[in-house]
Amino acid sequence: MILKRKTAKTSRSNKVSEIIRKAISEVLVKNEMPLDEPFQFPVNVVKVEMNSDLKIAYIYVISHEKIDDTKVISKLKSCKKYLAKEVAKLINLKFSPKLVFRNDKSFNDISDLEKLLKSEKVLHDLNKETDL
Repeated sequence: MILKRKTAKTSRSNKVSEIIRKAISEVLVKNEMPLDEPFQFPVNVVKVEMNSDLKIAYIYVISHEKIDDTKVISKLKSCKKYLAKEVAKLINLKFSPKLVFRNDKSFNDISDLEKLLKSEKVLHDLNKETDL
């Protein structure tokens, strides 16, 4: 099954994504998922995007553990039924959306940008401009 990503930024989708984000965060903070090897630290939900018909929730997560990002996603996928059931209990919507977990890359982008700004070439250029 191929999932086409159609996201719409309507007020309804923003409200639903915030409801889903709060619910999934609450479930992940408890860290009571049926896993062989549970997470040492709770998984953080960075953002949730809904597709246009509000049937699919794209959940962007980040973990503070020293494990591979794909392993985090595979662990979450392995207990997707449990997570969907717990989220459905917490939300008051007619339909519970399908949960699709993804890694959030924004923190990596921020750290790359910080490294770039602290590089010697950028600092040298900044010093030149202040001297003028």
